[in-house]
Amino acid sequence: MTIRDARRGAVRRGAVALAVWWLWMPLVALLAWWVKHGLFGGFGQQDQSYVLLMERQFFPHGGVLDAAPLFWIWVAVGLLGTVWVVGYVADASGTAFGDRRVRLAFAVVLLAVAGSLVRAGTGIWDDDKDAGRFYALATVLDIPAGGAATPRSVLPVTEHTRKGDGGRCDLLGTADVPACVKTAPMPDFDFDARTASYAAATAALTASAGLTSGVHLMGHSLHYLPDASQGGGVWTAVLDGSGEQPTEGIAVWDGRSNTVATCAYRGDHAFGRAFAGTGAVSLRNLLAERFPDLVYSDQDIWGYCDGPDPRTAQPVIVVSVARQTGWLQRTVLEPAGVLVLRGSSDGRPDITYRATVAPGELPGAVYPASIVRSQIHEVQWLGGRGAKDDRGFGYAHTSAATNAGNPGEFLLRSKADGHLYYVTPLVPRESSSQLVVAYAVLQADRVGGGLGDLHVYVRGDDSPSVNLDVLASRMVSYMAQQTSITISAGQGGALQEIIPFGRDMWRGYVDFNGQTQDYIDLSGDATVKPNLVSLSGPITAPGGQPTPAPTAPAPTPQPPAAAGDCGGDPGQLTTAQLAACVAELSKALQGRIQAPATAKP
Repeated sequence: MTIRDARRGAVRRGAVALAVWWLWMPLVALLAWWVKHGLFGGFGQQDQSYVLLMERQFFPHGGVLDAAPLFWIWVAVGLLGTVWVVGYVADASGTAFGDRRVRLAFAVVLLAVAGSLVRAGTGIWDDDKDAGRFYALATVLDIPAGGAATPRSVLPVTEHTRKGDGGRCDLLGTADVPACVKTAPMPDFDFDARTASYAAATAALTASAGLTSGVHLMGHSLHYLPDASQGGGVWTAVLDGSGEQPTEGIAVWDGRSNTVATCAYRGDHAFGRAFAGTGAVSLRNLLAERFPDLVYSDQDIWGYCDGPDPRTAQPVIVVSVARQTGWLQRTVLEPAGVLVLRGSSDGRPDITYRATVAPGELPGAVYPASIVRSQIHEVQWLGGRGAKDDRGFGYAHTSAATNAGNPGEFLLRSKADGHLYYVTPLVPRESSSQLVVAYAVLQADRVGGGLGDLHVYVRGDDSPSVNLDVLASRMVSYMAQQTSITISAGQGGALQEIIPFGRDMWRGYVDFNGQTQDYIDLSGDATVKPNLVSLSGPITAPGGQPTPAPTAPAPTPQPPAAAGDCGGDPGQLTTAQLAACVAELSKALQGRIQAPATAKP
């Protein structure tokens, strides 16, 4: 064999080794997609989840441009293998490492390795900050005043700012994450309060809804839909099927311990799918197949009855969806409209995608609550990495025991403008304090055009302190003063939930046996007289009759009190005797009122 043949053989073996080294991972990825797509065809979630995973981990923008860090790590590993192959070819072909072409090839490959590792390292280091940068573009910090009166909870941002445009932002943060600060107090939204707690709605709808075996209340679909009338909102939830049992309909409860009603999928509005369905009944697979670029969280699924009477109304399911989109070297989720699901005569879901929804077009929230929670979480980046890590800047949901099951994203209607808003009381992010130092507010009844502005209204340090644990204690104390009932607060107790409404007003819900029996309204600064309201009304299953409230046994008749007994100790008299005395006194008083007045001397 000649030297030339040896060199050719070494080059061929090196080329094969390079091809195997570089292509085995893409080929495995392609094989995995084929298995998911070919062998499991019809399972739309398989295709969708895999494609979104590849985008998220490798190609956020669909190509090499601004690829994710994992792609650059793969490139660096591939280039290191290339170095080994080049060395092998040079050695096997008899070419000395001192050859200029070999040295040049080594230099180019090593520089490419270094560049790939740098690109991967910067992407990994900035990955979490890049998410903060994206959501910061739609975040406004509203503070009541500037200068020395600036609230301490927002100082890590306001200490380093420059002048803004005076419109949307009075101040702009100078950190590498955009921060917009507006000098303005929280407007007087004057929200409509709810008449029942989330826990009570869960108990009522779970126990009293669903007429078919295999149907279950979809817990995350439990939503409060505020009405334009005072106290006219309702709680709704999707009655989802399972296995081969399709969705039954929408359960509705008015929050006043009345009958739970259901608008069912039937007749011309049949619905042959279910979120928890399997095989051909799976609604999730159908949505993934038809809308592969749209994703959603279960908490963004809700329903309503389209009609005045739930017995004849058409059930409608609304899914607030998001889209995974490329941002710098990663992906983020942004609102992408809603899917409106109705029934049809043949049972095939009638699905309409609406990229934009204006206020009033649908009765509930169309902006995804899951995106709102992400926006609130990323507020911590507005002062940059130093303020977040070293000074603990940011805000968090309260961890008060009363609100453990439902700490925020309350859907409330403003009396001022009629719009729906997500309202969340916030406490300091890294603190044991349960003082409410800010409110996160975002309009919920419109979507379209990307992120909605999240306003974080920061309370002044001189504002009356609001602590949910203290509010709970005050509510428990007030009810004990006004009634003979002693209640407990916290998860599992009677006082289940405290939500804001109006200007510095809070409502706490008192639940017994899973039903809201009373609510208490208090002002945070204790300047408004508390208001204790008792609710009544049994809950019955759909189509059933109300169960009458249990009545106390009739008291044993007792003889009326003797006239002389009324002058004694009232505590020693029986109920009947005391009532007889009161009646005698009432007669005497009535006689004096009706008698002619005597002239004074």
